[in-house]
Amino acid sequence: MSRIRRLLAGVILAAVAGIVALIRARRRAREVPLSPILGDSYIGGDWADRRDLRGASVPGEMGSLDAYESESFDPDRVHPDVRALYEQTSEFEMRVDATWYRPFRLGARAASRLTSRVEQLNLPGPGDAAKRVESDLATLAEPAASRDPREAPRLWIRTEPDGTGVFTAIYASYEREDDRRVDIAVPLPSANLSTVLAVHNDDAGIELTTDCPDGGLYLTTPVGAISLPADQRFRVQPAPGEPAAVARQYIRLCGVPLVTIRYDVFRR
Repeated sequence: MSRIRRLLAGVILAAVAGIVALIRARRRAREVPLSPILGDSYIGGDWADRRDLRGASVPGEMGSLDAYESESFDPDRVHPDVRALYEQTSEFEMRVDATWYRPFRLGARAASRLTSRVEQLNLPGPGDAAKRVESDLATLAEPAASRDPREAPRLWIRTEPDGTGVFTAIYASYEREDDRRVDIAVPLPSANLSTVLAVHNDDAGIELTTDCPDGGLYLTTPVGAISLPADQRFRVQPAPGEPAAVARQYIRLCGVPLVTIRYDVFRR
C-alpha cells in the first residue's frame, strides 16, 4: 500500500510541476509581441501569395542595421559583406547544410519527411546533401501588417532553384529597454514558431542570441502562445573570397544540442 501511495504522490507532483511549468510558459509568452499569423497544412514557396500576404518587394531582411545600435552592438564594426547580407539579402544565394546530434538524429530523419511535404523548415536531414537556396523578400501586406504587433514585418521566402519551399518566415523587430530585438515568426500548420533574439557584435560579424531576458522560442497556436524549452544562437562571419560570408545557427532543446545549420553565402 505504501508503494502505491508513493507512486500516486509522484504522479501528482509531476502533474503539478507540469501545470506550473505551463502557466509560467504562457505568462512568459505574453510578455513579448508575437505575430498572430498562423500557417496552413501546406506552406511551400507560394504560401504568402495564396494568403495575399505579399506586399512590395524589398532588397533586404531589414531596412538598416543602424536600427539595432545599442551598448552591445555597433553597426559600424560589421564587415560590409555581412551588413549587405541583412540589408541587400536578395543579392545573395545560400548553400545550406545541417549537422544533427544524438539523441535527435533518428527523429530528425523522420521529421525531414514531414518538413519536405509541408515545404517548411525543410532542412537537409541526417546524411542528406546540402541545399542551394534562393531568396525572395517583400513587405507584409495589409491588413495583416496592421494586425501584427511587431514593427516593419517583412517576408523572407527561401526556395530551392526549382521552387520547392525551404523556409518561409516573417521577420520584424520591437524595442525593449533601449535594445531592439529581432523577432521572427515561422508559419507552421495551425501555428507559428517565433524566435526573439538580441543582436551583438562578433568581431567583424554579428551574433544573434536568445540569451536575453525576453529572448527565446515561442509556439503560437489558436488557443494561445507558450515559451519552449529551447534556445538558439547565430554567428555570421565574413569569409575570404568565396563564400562572401558564413553563418552558423546553433539550436538546443532542453539544453542538449539539437542541430547546427551552416549557411555558405554567395553573391549572385
